[in-house]
Amino acid sequence: MPQDNPTLKSQYAQQVAADIEANAREQERLESEAAALQDQLEALQQDHELLVSMQAALGAVPAKETTAATASVVPGARRAGTVAGKGKRPKNALKPKADAKAQPAGPPLRELVVALLAEHQEPRSAAEVTKELAQAHPKRTVNVTLVRNALEASVAKNQSERTKQQKSVYYSALTGNPSAEQPAPSAG
Repeated sequence: MPQDNPTLKSQYAQQVAADIEANAREQERLESEAAALQDQLEALQQDHELLVSMQAALGAVPAKETTAATASVVPGARRAGTVAGKGKRPKNALKPKADAKAQPAGPPLRELVVALLAEHQEPRSAAEVTKELAQAHPKRTVNVTLVRNALEASVAKNQSERTKQQKSVYYSALTGNPSAEQPAPSAG
C-alpha cells in the first residue's frame, strides 16, 4: 500500500495540472472574444455617432434630440460569481457613460455650413468649410464627409449652390433667396 499513495498523488497532480492548463486556455479564448466584442462595440458606437451627425446635418432631427441618443451605455466587466440571476441584470448594471465625443446641443450642421458660406463672398471647398467649422466649434465632431453631406443638403434645400472648377467642387451661399435661412442683401 505505500506505493499506491505516490501513484495516486501523481495522478491528482497530473489532473490538477491539466485542469489549470484547460482553465488558462479557456480564459485566453474568452479574453480574445471579449476584446473582439469590445472592438465591434466601439466600431458600432463610431458608426452611430456618424449616422446621428449625418441625420442632424440633413436636418431630420434637431441636434438636442440627437445628443441624448448618442449617450453610450456600456455594461461593466463581469467577474466570476457576480453575475445576477439567470438572464436578469441588476438595475445599476448599465449606466450611461460620460461620452467626451457627444456633441453639445446646438444648431444642425447644415445651418452652421450655410451661415459660414454666407460670411464669405467667394465659393468655398468642403475642406475649407470643414477647417473653419473645426476652428469655430472645437467641441463639435466635424469631418469632411459630414460637412460635404451638409453642403449637399443645403444645395438640395436651395440654401447654397454648387459649382465645379476643373475637378474641384465649390459651394457658396445663395443671395436673395427667400428659402435661405439667412439671406444676404444683394449688393451687385
